Parts: sequence; structure tokens; C-alpha cells
Amino acid sequence: MSFSARSFAFFAALTLASAAACGGESDSGGGGSGGDAAGPGSTSAGAGAAGGGVRGSGATSGSATSGSATSGSVTSGSVTSGTGSAATGTGGGDTTTSTSTGSTGSDACSIFCSDFEGGSLPSEVQFFPEYLRASAADYVKLDSTAHSGASSVKVSGTGFSQMLGVPVPTTFWGRVYLRSDTDIQMGHNTYVAATTADGDPNNGEAIRIGEHQCQLELNRKSDDAEKLSNGGMYSCTGGVKLVANTWYCLEFYYDGPGREVRVFVDDKEVDAMHVTDWGPYDYKLFKFGFEKYHGGNKTMWYDDLALGAGRAGCGP
Repeated sequence: MSFSARSFAFFAALTLASAAACGGESDSGGGGSGGDAAGPGSTSAGAGAAGGGVRGSGATSGSATSGSATSGSVTSGSVTSGTGSAATGTGGGDTTTSTSTGSTGSDACSIFCSDFEGGSLPSEVQFFPEYLRASAADYVKLDSTAHSGASSVKVSGTGFSQMLGVPVPTTFWGRVYLRSDTDIQMGHNTYVAATTADGDPNNGEAIRIGEHQCQLELNRKSDDAEKLSNGGMYSCTGGVKLVANTWYCLEFYYDGPGREVRVFVDDKEVDAMHVTDWGPYDYKLFKFGFEKYHGGNKTMWYDDLALGAGRAGCGP
């Protein structure tokens, strides 16, 4: 897809939003970082099954605890993105929901599934924040670094918020394969989130899964409550580590009315990130990409996304 360059006004809005989101966190201190959230939209039904196939070529699996890695070369592809509202899920992108092979059942794909093999983003997927949508091509492309098939979604995390959103009901399961060009960082940043508002990162509530203190964490936007995967010790010791250039299967369960969130990595539940008293919330949008509060830039890849009423799993 082709988009115009960001205007100065858009850049200024982005800078202000980032400043508002930081919440006073330092990279070495305790507590999460107060980024912001959002998202609307009625549920859009997807067809077929999303893949939990064999891990991509050249990618290692598992939860290694450390190690530096050299970023691989990237082949960029153009993305066609719709400009419709998230509430309707309309847009000018690929109108077919592409799927991949695997054991994913129909319940796991009852909301949306895609392996991003259609040549452009499915029309249900929209870029957020909306005020930067004209510049989406600066941040999001289809790319040949794939978990399965020939392409994935590449997100260049150079600004405050560069996220893709899919409308969801208030209770849902999700599965996505993700990969990054850096080891998990000490600063606080978000990979995926369930939100309650209109897609603007400063609006509504957001329950976010991301990185902080060199480990995977769960964070609530409104009060910066946080669940570190090491059980709550604010240091880079322990917890779930995601290393560079490695595909991981991330699963999540959001129950807004039931106040529950569960997180799984490579089929194993992260008990320290399980909450049963956050809510009740009326989720409207699932977002994935990169939202940066503290720390360096990060390039992320996402593939084989499944959103539904049932769990997809990570199996072949």
C-alpha cells in the first residue's frame, strides 16, 4: 500500500501522546509504565483455521533466558490497508481471510484468523492510532520472515504507538506467533492488548502483554498495575525471556465480565500473569504491534493469528 509521509502535525500529536503515556517509570525502577490504550468494533467473523504449523525456517523455539543475536535481513513488501472504521471492520485491503494449515478448530477461528498470505492486510485489520493511519506504511509491511507460509506482518517499532487492531467481543481466546529483532528489553513496552475504547492509545482501558524488566509481563493502563512473569521481583532475574530472531507461540484469554486474563507461551501457562480481579471490562478491540513507553526501538513480526471462542493451541 502507499501512504503519504507523516505531517508535522501528526508527529507533534505522536510526541504529545508518548509523553502522556510514560507515567513516570524508570527503566530500572519498580512498577509498570503508563502507556495508553483503546479500541472499538463489532465482532467480525473469520473463516477457516489459523496455523499452528512447524516453526519457521532458521528460527529456534523455546524460552531461552539470554543471549544476543544478530538481526536477519528483511525483505519488505507493500501492504494495502483499509481506511474504514474499526467499528465496522471495513476497509480497502484484502477482503478474504487467509488461513493456514494446523489443528486450529472452528471455535478458535470464530472471530478472525489469518496467516497473512493474501498479499495485503485483511480488511478486518486496521492501523491505530487512526490519526497516523495515512503514515501506516512507515510502520507496517508484509514481510518474508514468516513463521509459516511465505509472509508475516512486520511492525517497525520506532514511534510511540504502531498497532494493528481487530474487533473482538468482550470474552475471547487468541493465539499469535511473534518474533523480534532484539532480546526482551528492560524498558516497558507492549506487544498485544485488549482495549475498551476507539483505538486511540490514550483512551479507555487496556490490558496489555509486553516486556518489562527483561521479561514478559501483564499491565493495566489505568493504574499501571503489573504482573511480572518472575512473580513480581523488579529485576531482570527470572521470568519468561524471549530472545531475538526466535518465533514464540503466544496465547491469551481475555474474559472482560469475568475479570480474568490468562497468558501462555509455547503451550505453557505463565501462572504469575494470571489475574482474576481485573475488571469487569467491555473489550472491543484486540491490538498487536509495538507500543513503546521506555527503552529502544524494536522490530516485531506476527504470523498465524487466531481469535475465537475456543483455544487454538500451538500444535502442528
